[in-house]
Amino acid sequence: MQLGIRIPTHLNQRLTDYIERTGLSKTEVVINALASYMGCSEEIPLNERVASLEAKVMVLEGLVKGG
Repeated sequence: MQLGIRIPTHLNQRLTDYIERTGLSKTEVVINALASYMGCSEEIPLNERVASLEAKVMVLEGLVKGG
């Protein structure tokens, strides 16, 4: 199913920055965020959860090395 939404410019920029850092798609980020917010993260397929966690670890590693 497809969903069309409007978001503030500053939030879109943060989303764009995040996907550039993590390599995830906008769809993956939005689905993960909605599922987490609504308390149903367990419904996201395991491979998508693992990919999301790997991307977050990469971001954290970059912060640790850069900091």
